[in-house]
Formats: sequence, C-alpha cells, structure tokens
Amino acid sequence: MAAQIGVLVVLLAGVFGLLQLNNQPGIGISIYGLLPIVLAVFWFGLPGGLLTAAVALGNFVLDQAMSPAPDFNGTSMGWAIVNRGLLFFGVPVLVTVLLNRERRMARQIEEQRAELAELEALRAALTPAVVPTTPGLDVATAFVPAEGEVAGDFFLVVGGPSGATTIVVGDVVGHGLAAARGAAFLRATMATFAHFTGDPGELLRLADTALRESTGDGASFVTAVCLTIGGTPEPEVRWATAGHPAPWVLDTGESLATGAATTPLGVGPVEPAAPVSRAPLGSGVLVFTDGLTEGRPVRRPPGTPVALFGEARAKQIVRDLAGAPAKDVVAGLVSAVTGFARGPLADDLCLVAVRPD
Repeated sequence: MAAQIGVLVVLLAGVFGLLQLNNQPGIGISIYGLLPIVLAVFWFGLPGGLLTAAVALGNFVLDQAMSPAPDFNGTSMGWAIVNRGLLFFGVPVLVTVLLNRERRMARQIEEQRAELAELEALRAALTPAVVPTTPGLDVATAFVPAEGEVAGDFFLVVGGPSGATTIVVGDVVGHGLAAARGAAFLRATMATFAHFTGDPGELLRLADTALRESTGDGASFVTAVCLTIGGTPEPEVRWATAGHPAPWVLDTGESLATGAATTPLGVGPVEPAAPVSRAPLGSGVLVFTDGLTEGRPVRRPPGTPVALFGEARAKQIVRDLAGAPAKDVVAGLVSAVTGFARGPLADDLCLVAVRPD
C-alpha cells in the first residue's frame, strides 16, 4: 500500500510541476491528473479515487493562485474549477461503476463455470456409463441429455438381497442444478436402501421419507419406478411406481400397469408402501422417463403445434426389435426419438432395458 501511495504522490506532483512550467489555462495539462485518479480507484476503490480527485483539483487551484493565467478572470476561473471538478470527480464514479460491473460479470462467469462442472459431475453420477454386472440378466441403459439445462432424470442398477437386482428410473421435477442435486441425493439414498430390502414398494416409501426430510413437505417431488428381479432360474419381476409410467414388456410394448395411478414421491401424505405387482420376467422389460413418449425438438417453426414422439411410435420400435439384444432395443429407441426431433431433445431421455441372459 505504501508503494501505491508513493506512486500517486509522484504522479500528482508531476502534474503540478507541469502546470507550473506551462502556466496555460487550457485543460491539456491538468487532465493528466486523471491517471492517478484512475489508479487510485483500482487500488483503493471509490473513496481513494475521490480523494485523489480532490488533490488533483487542488493542484489546479494552487497553481492558478501561485501563477495566475493572464486569460483568467474571476468568472472564467470559477468555470474552469467547476469543469475540472466535474471531470475529476466524475471519472472515479464512472470507473467504479464499470469496475463493479466487470467484477460482477466475472463472478457470474466463475459461478457458471463451477455450476457447469458440478452439473457434469452430477450427470455422470446419475447416469453412469458402466452398469454393474447382473448375473442372468442382459441390461442396457441410455441417457440422452436435453439441450440447455440439465434435468433430474436418473437410473440405478444395483444388486439387492438374495442375489436379486434392483432397477430404478426416476425424474425429479424441474431443471438445472437444484433438480440434479435432488436426483443425486435420491439415487444415493435408494442405492443404499436397495442393499437391505428387495421390496420395491418399501424402497419407494423409504425414498419418499428421505426426500421429505431433506427438502421439507412440498419442496420437491419425483416420479419413479422401481423393479426387483429375482435371481432364480425362472426370474420374476416385481415392480412399484410413484407417479411414473409402469414398465413395458420387451418385444410387445404392452404396459404392465395395474390399478389406479400412483402418487409421486414428496406429494401428499406419507403412505405405508406403494402397491407391488409381479409377473414372470418373460422376454424382458423396458423402463423409461417421459423423454421417450414426450420426445420433441427444442425448436419448431412459429405457429406449428407441438408434436410428441408418443407411445405408439415407441411401442412400434419395440415390436420391430422383438428378440434383439437389450442394447439394440435401447439404441433403436434413442435413434428414433432423436431422428424425430431432428437434433437435440427438449427434455432428457433415460432408458433401461432388461432381458433374461
């Protein structure tokens, strides 16, 4: 700080010296006082700039008092002081405004970079590229991010009690960092609980309780479908839903939905456990987020209605790929949806297909 003050003193003294040598009423010499004023704002903020401006103006007044310019009378001298005062005191205010704006923009850019890095890390955690080994099952997954903000879609494939495999697909309502954080929390919670319970309805109830405790009632809600596939020679699939589409039968596209619609997690009173349905695994099952049936382009020509990919198209793809490996079914659906959208999707797409191996 002492060195910076010394630089300002030298500059102000230099300006005063030039004024004494020149002794002209023009602004050409005194305007050099702007240099120490701007430096003072950078180093000491607006108060430092205003103080330096006062000294620079004082230099001009002192110079005229010591060596009056012949072209100045009382009135013109007063206007000269006013003009230089407006300039000297206006510059630090303007520079401060510009500096604050630049620093604010720099902070916003840094925050956006940090948010983007966190979003990418959360996305990698929510939709890992490598699926754990699932003995007796052919499991394929896919995640296609939407253009723009990250949404809260996630999937989970994890081993459960007695050699069973638990599969969860969920969608946290909303977009951006808050939705991604909520999805990461819920996925980690369900991954932990899945090691201790093979009941998909109980797993959803535990997730609902954890969600409420972390966010408070009504702060967030999530749709999810949970499946448990037993590791027996004749594998059976048990599933429960929370406001989410039921699994589809692989090869036919028929929904396994039974009974009335269920309530998303985090909405309404806490229920004992979601109803659990069961059926032979058969040819396999497909679970997905609404990015499949509601697949649509990000942009459309003005005045044209919103066109969705729809269930009919999705089921036709599943039927066309009957008997194909799970990864081919997933790839076919992804290709069809992105082709329909002619580019990036307006919402995330998450798919998990399972066949007996």
